[in-house]
Amino acid sequence: MPPLITHLRDATAASHQTLDNAFGSLDLSNHDDFVRFLTGHAIGMAPLAGHFRAFVENELNLPCPDLSAMLHDDLRALGIDTTSLPKIEPASALSDVATAYVVAGSRLGLAMIRKSGYWGSAEGHLSTYMEDDTGRVIWKEVAAWLKARVPDEAEAERESQAAIAAFETFRQAFLASAPVQQ
Repeated sequence: MPPLITHLRDATAASHQTLDNAFGSLDLSNHDDFVRFLTGHAIGMAPLAGHFRAFVENELNLPCPDLSAMLHDDLRALGIDTTSLPKIEPASALSDVATAYVVAGSRLGLAMIRKSGYWGSAEGHLSTYMEDDTGRVIWKEVAAWLKARVPDEAEAERESQAAIAAFETFRQAFLASAPVQQ
């Protein structure tokens, strides 16, 4: 059997691409699109944060950044009432392992996005969520853990489905972040 990271990459390729296309449709140099980007992440992180924290702290023995707090702080600084953000439920059963794969991977992706700039960065309004560098360290540890783990077929299927559910949760969060049309 290949390592767990291979199973997760293979199983989530389509889900990952769909999510990248959704968030990638936003122009992060535009204020409203940047707010939607952060809002979508905040909505999606809510049901995932506990699983991510559990894996990072309990399995990797690393301090876990409070990504939800960063997002809420950034949104409040932009004048958004975070108490009224939509709540979503995970698409299906989640796991700490699969959620760490998705969330840590997204932090790596954000490091790439940050290089291109985002609304406010040129004006000195830096986003704590976008500027947080702990994601790369955590991703390296998550990836190493997943490469060392050789699952049986049942575990590979269970974790693959949980990773798809985590991606789907973020996709639902993106949809929920759309401005209300009046």
